[in-house]
Amino acid sequence: MRRVQKDCLISYAGNQYSVPAEYIGKDVAVVALDSMLAAYYEGKQIALHRISYQKKDMVVNPQHDRRLTLKQTMDAENILLEQDKVIDFPLKSSDLSRYDEVLYE
Repeated sequence: MRRVQKDCLISYAGNQYSVPAEYIGKDVAVVALDSMLAAYYEGKQIALHRISYQKKDMVVNPQHDRRLTLKQTMDAENILLEQDKVIDFPLKSSDLSRYDEVLYE
């Protein structure tokens, strides 16, 4: 059994793997078969990942923590993340060469 941390991650063999946000704080069963790692809650499979053989690796499914990013403080809907579309605002590129001049004077 592994407890799901606040960042939607569980630990297995020195690595971290994501599970859906609704399981934060809950204990999940972890089963490794061949090269796959599955997480189960009350008998239902909630996550499936390829096992990483690197140490201290983080294997994340972006959909697992999506629920955390959809809400802001005071439980207000985040209108920038609607229907799987992220609204980006382009940033104006600034000339930072003046900082180099000041730094190397």
